[in-house]
Amino acid sequence: MLGNKRDRAGVSGRQTDEALRLVKVSKSYGEGESAVRALDGVSLSLARGTFTAVMGPSGSGKTTLLQCAAGLERPDSGIVMVAGEEMSQGSEAQLTKFRRRRIGFVFQQYNLLPTLTVAQNTILPLKLAGRRIDKAKARAVLEQVGLGGRLRHRPDELSGGQRQRVAIARALVTEPTVVFADEPTGALDIRSARDVLRLLQEAVRVHGRTVVMVTHDPVAASYADSVVFLADGRIAGHMERPTVDAVAERLAHLGDELNGSDHASPLGV
Repeated sequence: MLGNKRDRAGVSGRQTDEALRLVKVSKSYGEGESAVRALDGVSLSLARGTFTAVMGPSGSGKTTLLQCAAGLERPDSGIVMVAGEEMSQGSEAQLTKFRRRRIGFVFQQYNLLPTLTVAQNTILPLKLAGRRIDKAKARAVLEQVGLGGRLRHRPDELSGGQRQRVAIARALVTEPTVVFADEPTGALDIRSARDVLRLLQEAVRVHGRTVVMVTHDPVAASYADSVVFLADGRIAGHMERPTVDAVAERLAHLGDELNGSDHASPLGV
């Protein structure tokens, strides 16, 4: 059942230290000869309080990895665990409840409701989850992202960077275990993108959240603690303390690295 804590050999690991764990996760789309294998036995383990970028060429499986890890898609096989709780089982209602309790989302297009104010958009996940709404806490989160003076503004009164700040506040207000960010800077100018990336760093370093960010941009990836590279639905490399130049160089040689490996996870899983 969803949410059961299991001490399964090779799966449970260090439950108190792990925020996210995938074990041999596979996902295909379509059927028969036209089927596309988006993920092919992906395993990884991410510790609490870390910032990880996921990179790879178009079609490498980045978005599918995020969707399966976040519970937006069900994998065909394999195990997904968040904070030691298995997320791969259970009904859709149970999965939705789990996501609302454990996971935050930041998307490229913000996904704010245009008729709601900044404050109302921020507390929306709490309302949907039926949780107690602490307006003072929500205001404090908005102040932390630099929007303390914009509580009554609506999205169309904000810049793109400010809208993404609202999205980050909305993701943080529920105190999730993991925040998944899908190309969060893709629609922003350079200055706004830098501000958003610093806020994601702060979510990790100050608030202890775990952030997983899908990006195609080596500059964005350089803000992370580490990078996981994907190619053809498999993990093709891993880098600690990434720099812009090192990430760009690794991306250029992903195919060579994958062909020369035995497809074992570089993260010790």
